[in-house]
Amino acid sequence: MNAIEDTNTQQKARIYRVATLGAGVFVHLMVCWTVLSIGYMNLGVVEMFGLSSLAIAGFLFLALLIGIEWNLTLEDPEMATPQMIWALTVVIITSHFAIELKAVVLLSGLAMVVMGANRLSRSQQFLVAGYGLVLYMASVVFLTNVEGLGWVTEIVLIIAFGLVLIFGPALYRFERSVVEGLMTDKNEELSKALEQISEMAVRDELTGVYNRRHLMDLLAREKAMADRKNYVFTICYVDLDYFKRVNDRFGHSTGDDVLRNFARVAEGVIREIDCIARIGGEEFVLVFAGTNQSDAIRGAERLAAGLKDMPVSRTEPHYRITASVGITEYRQGDTIQQLVDRADKALYDAKRTGRNRLVVAGGEPSSRMTAKTS
Repeated sequence: MNAIEDTNTQQKARIYRVATLGAGVFVHLMVCWTVLSIGYMNLGVVEMFGLSSLAIAGFLFLALLIGIEWNLTLEDPEMATPQMIWALTVVIITSHFAIELKAVVLLSGLAMVVMGANRLSRSQQFLVAGYGLVLYMASVVFLTNVEGLGWVTEIVLIIAFGLVLIFGPALYRFERSVVEGLMTDKNEELSKALEQISEMAVRDELTGVYNRRHLMDLLAREKAMADRKNYVFTICYVDLDYFKRVNDRFGHSTGDDVLRNFARVAEGVIREIDCIARIGGEEFVLVFAGTNQSDAIRGAERLAAGLKDMPVSRTEPHYRITASVGITEYRQGDTIQQLVDRADKALYDAKRTGRNRLVVAGGEPSSRMTAKTS
């Protein structure tokens, strides 16, 4: 979203908030009209219509200022304080034309004002509350017959009025902060759950290493880097030798343990930037990022050495398992499938020529290993 679209969205939201506050004042005016209809409003129909029109016109004017973007020239483009002052003015003036139902009229408006005051800062809330109290006391003095004034009632109303104006928004703010805190905690829990689900989608359930899906994505990224700049990577296609014999001899549970233990040995060989993935059965692929073929061969040799120390079964502690490895370096212009097929062919040659060996796809074998070249 660009800056203009963002500003338009914010302006629409501001007009919506003005309309919401105006709707609250309209409900308050309907209460006033109801009080008028039963004879408890010290106003005529014409005067009440004029007062109502003026009240609504004030909110239309505020909405117009936002519509022409005049509010953007202000330090507070929300214009929350003017909105609340105008709403309070309407509530206080109408309440003082009520006779015996003054408290009903006043509090019906305050309920709406408190809801709108949650958009104010703490200093703005005190400013609006102070303005409301001053205007209310001025109305008591100048708009009411002082001699017939019920001072006790007015004092109680002033106290209630002040408490509602000050503590109402504060309580609303506190409740909102509690709810937001709970929502934040729930969102964090949801984010963690989504991360776990995402992780499970790319992990092999048995061994915990990555699966074929993640491997293909990783190889695509490695290929993109290698095609753009002077970058190389190498893959090792690994197959555990005679793995079926392990299952037949010790049971599938032991076979599963062997796969898991092999994954741990392989993770000890690779670096953090490298990757190991199980692509099916007893077949694994190691991706050595930013590594040429010679260095990857040394990594595969360390893997073979690790298997010599990996026990298979407690019943036969000396039994060991070996692996055949096909190794190939990425070549410019390779597709992912060509790369994998070349490593697979080298693996096939390693198995065909006796297993328990490393075979490099093309070129000369490393001088630090005994390998057959395919």
